[in-house]
Amino acid sequence: MIILYISAGCCIFVWLLRIIGMKKYKEALSVVLVAILAAACGRNPENMAPQHVSALYRTVEDYASMTPDGRLRAFGSDSVALTAYAEYITGSAVEDVANVLSFISESQPVVVFTPAVDSVYPSLEPVENALGRILSNAALLGIELPRRSYAAVVHGRRESVVFVDSVMLIALNHYLGADYPGYSHWPAYRRALKTPAMLPYDMAEAIVATSYPFNASEATVLSRMLYEGALSLVRQELAGGTEAASLGYDQTQMQWLEAHEAQLWKSLVGRGLLYDTSPMLADRLFAPAPATSLLDAEAPGRAGRFLGRRIVDAYIRRHPDTSCSFLLSPAFYASESVLADARYAPRD
Repeated sequence: MIILYISAGCCIFVWLLRIIGMKKYKEALSVVLVAILAAACGRNPENMAPQHVSALYRTVEDYASMTPDGRLRAFGSDSVALTAYAEYITGSAVEDVANVLSFISESQPVVVFTPAVDSVYPSLEPVENALGRILSNAALLGIELPRRSYAAVVHGRRESVVFVDSVMLIALNHYLGADYPGYSHWPAYRRALKTPAMLPYDMAEAIVATSYPFNASEATVLSRMLYEGALSLVRQELAGGTEAASLGYDQTQMQWLEAHEAQLWKSLVGRGLLYDTSPMLADRLFAPAPATSLLDAEAPGRAGRFLGRRIVDAYIRRHPDTSCSFLLSPAFYASESVLADARYAPRD
């Protein structure tokens, strides 16, 4: 699938080199990769039907004050999603959904967050367009996904996108902007990811990671790195945008990582971490954090994912016909030959 876009990208690359010369090789290559990814996404708005997202948070907010007829109408259109939401909040199967929803509608998260969500998302059209783009691109790239329904909610849990049976619950109160007062007690690295711009990436990752989960059995740092790198690539191809944004970095962080890529790789390899199987050590490389101090005190968090993405990019340059579904499978990320096949060797 990707090979068609590599061919087009090569033509662009040759043209760029004629104009700017070999001294700007890295900059030219970066431009081409972005162009290839944009083409691979098939981002043509005319071919991307929006995916309906139920405004469940508004139904829940009004539920306690609804008339019996109003509740019947609500259940007539969103019974599956309302039941899924009630079960997620309570953590178990719910027999009396109406009673649970009445209680939830007056809970503090619903009362506090719903007006804020309405102010940032007066319409769900941007969310529906982004979701439609993700699903359309997934189909174009041969990524098989189950049929689901989608609902926008608010809640006080840490998870921002979750699945309950066949329903994807999107907690919009997690995407109100880095300056939202309710996030003020969070560290800066977490607030930076709580923006509307990050929502498409997180929806794409949740959708793909649920259908193609990482097989953690005796996983090594390298296998996790390859999976995280593949996940970053696929989430960019589905949601669009830049490599930096798909990795969760701003331009300053991305520039630091690019300038110190070889140093980080040498640190990882030199300390014998590639084949370590400790989950705690892996978390220090891949979990959101203010820094990846295991490799460098100044390295932005999740630097392991950045390195994984670079290995995956190197592999695709040598194997341009690789499918996204293969990249997300153990046949790729658990293979002992992928690193050698990629010939990844960053230089200072």
